[in-house]
Amino acid sequence: MQWGKTEKTIRKRGAEEMEIIGPDGARRQYQTGTPLLTIARDHQEQYDSPIAVGVINGEIQPLQLCPGEGDHVGFYPLDSETGYRAYIATFQFALIAAMARQRPEIRLEVENTFGHGLYCAVKNKIFLSKYDLEDITRCMEEMIRDQEPIQVKQVERDGAWPYVNPQLYQDEAPLLEALPENHKINIYQLGDQYAYSVTPLLPNLGCLKAFQLVWMGSGILLRYGRQEQLEKLEPYVERKKLAQVYADSEKMGQVMHCPTVAALNRYIREGNSRGIIQMCEAYHEKSIARIADEINADDRNVRLVLIAGPSSSGKTTFSQRLAVQMRVNGLRPIPISLDNYFKEREQTPRLPDGSYDFESIEALDTELFNDHMERLLRDETVEIPYFNFKTGHREYRGQKEFLGDDGVLVVEGIHGMNEKLSSRVRRRNKMKIYISALTPLSFDDYNRIPTTDMRLLRRMVRDSQFRSHDARQTIQNWSKVRDGEEENIFPFSEEADIMFNTTLIYELAVFKKYACPLLEQIPRDAAEYPVARNFLDMLQIVEPIDDKAIPNNSIIREFIGHSIFGDLL
Repeated sequence: MQWGKTEKTIRKRGAEEMEIIGPDGARRQYQTGTPLLTIARDHQEQYDSPIAVGVINGEIQPLQLCPGEGDHVGFYPLDSETGYRAYIATFQFALIAAMARQRPEIRLEVENTFGHGLYCAVKNKIFLSKYDLEDITRCMEEMIRDQEPIQVKQVERDGAWPYVNPQLYQDEAPLLEALPENHKINIYQLGDQYAYSVTPLLPNLGCLKAFQLVWMGSGILLRYGRQEQLEKLEPYVERKKLAQVYADSEKMGQVMHCPTVAALNRYIREGNSRGIIQMCEAYHEKSIARIADEINADDRNVRLVLIAGPSSSGKTTFSQRLAVQMRVNGLRPIPISLDNYFKEREQTPRLPDGSYDFESIEALDTELFNDHMERLLRDETVEIPYFNFKTGHREYRGQKEFLGDDGVLVVEGIHGMNEKLSSRVRRRNKMKIYISALTPLSFDDYNRIPTTDMRLLRRMVRDSQFRSHDARQTIQNWSKVRDGEEENIFPFSEEADIMFNTTLIYELAVFKKYACPLLEQIPRDAAEYPVARNFLDMLQIVEPIDDKAIPNNSIIREFIGHSIFGDLL
């Protein structure tokens, strides 16, 4: 099956009718100009939650748009990742519109997510009191109660200029100029507020559920419900450490004068790509050296370093570079792999479908791990196990370790922040380091680049380079990876002593060269095509960068190859 027109459409039918091929392959007749929203009603029973966005010939589109004769259509419900993104983006637009009605002088910039919340900085540094937030909240509640509609106008690039917000001209205009001349974009309207949104928006605000506005730092945190429970907010937990890492990243983007894709494109077009690469890499090296200094500080006796972070954060390269800096300080890093502490296969917990749950901390022999750490800290010699994944059993192959005066154990694994892993080691003797790829780069003030997208791009390129997996396989497996992160990594991030952001502002321009050919191989009729199409649309806006200037110890080398640390995988 291929997207687009079919031979069936050649047959004559009334000028007011069109034939649409649904997600189930069935052909249905509709009046010409029928929106996806109406067509969705005929398919709603196939989904467990309300349909949020549509797909027209493999491209994710808002339900307000109308398919044409012979088009293939599909849908994403609210409980899908794509539907949930549309839900969050619609909440964001509701906040922007309410702010324009209540405090039009305020200029917001959507920066990043905090758990189940979206942080929006106030760019012009105006303080909002709790009474201001109450007024804005009431305005949003009224808009939601009235189910205010969101209109969509699809225009070619040159037709978008009348809708560009004058306040955002420096960001939006270069972004629009980067698009192909005949590229169609969606302009959304809520009341008298217009916006260009990379993410499709819901047809009206009536689908929005529980929310809360919290003043945080110098901006607003828009809190909303989990994907599985939109009607209820989780208890608010302040994430000071994560907030500081985000703030440092945003500051670095400002220092480099590169907070947006448009600014990055200017650097590349003007021949300054080597400069931005050198600045980013120098910042990483300086930060890693500081962490090594803290490990070696006189007021601490750090003997165990635990490193954790979500998939494709660059944990392996970070660990290697940290080890180099530790050696410069006279320390002897001793790497320990958590993979060697898996339980015997018959003791491994299982998932509901009967498969082994290797992501759970219960899959690790934490008792044995703690015993070995304790004995090493008592200056005993310990033989480290080797886990044979083919047989599913632990073996001992003579790897004996001794800590001594200058030794520091370095352990990398997804459960490093979970205190259960190292509960018998005194807190003062260990340092927990959480790393992730938290991109400060955005398209413009209202269109951020999700950190999960950057990590998926990294994983896609790495899987192709080193694991013989195509992009389609990576996208297929991504939801399982994300589920494991939500359960085993993110809840423990604030346990970290130090957080390190592995993102490099220029990396999107690097991945364009590697990712686009992989994404273009995904056929239009594949279930993964809409995600691939979104990435291709995103990457077409970015100027490519010459990766020859990237040093061979860069975290990016872990994904594109030619790392000085050899085969990291």
